[in-house]
Amino acid sequence: MANKPSSYADLIRGQEKLLAAVKEHAPNLPSVEIHHTALQQLVDQLKDAKARQDSLRASGQAATQDLTDLVNQAKLAAIRLRSVVRADMGPKSEQLVQFDVAPLRKRGRRAAAKPPAVPPPTTPPAEVPATPVEPAQTTPPKT
Repeated sequence: MANKPSSYADLIRGQEKLLAAVKEHAPNLPSVEIHHTALQQLVDQLKDAKARQDSLRASGQAATQDLTDLVNQAKLAAIRLRSVVRADMGPKSEQLVQFDVAPLRKRGRRAAAKPPAVPPPTTPPAEVPATPVEPAQTTPPKT
C-alpha cells in the first residue's frame, strides 16, 4: 500500500500516475473508463483550483501592500492637515483639541521646594552583654 500524500503536489502526482497506469492498461480494463474520466476531470479541476488559489494569494499580498501604502499616505496627509490647522488657528487655541492637536499652554507654577522631612529619631536597640572571649593561646617560639 502506498504512503499517504503529504502535500498537494504529492496528491496530484499520485493521481496522474494512477491515470497513466489505467490509460496504459485500458484494453485490459474495459469497465474503468467511466471512473477514469471522472478522476481525470477532478484532477483538472484540482489543478485549476490550485492555480486560482496561488493567484489569489499573490493578489492578496499585493492588496495588503497597497493597503499599507494607503495607510502610510493617510497618516502623512493627516499630519499635514493638522499642521495647517495649527497654523491657521494659532498654536495656543484650545480648539486644536478637536483636531487631536495639543495646544501650547503655560506651564504651571512649581511648588516651593520643601525642606526634606527629618525622620523621627529612632531608639538604638538594647545592648546585649558581650560574652568574654578567651585570648587565644600561643605557643612559645622554639629556640
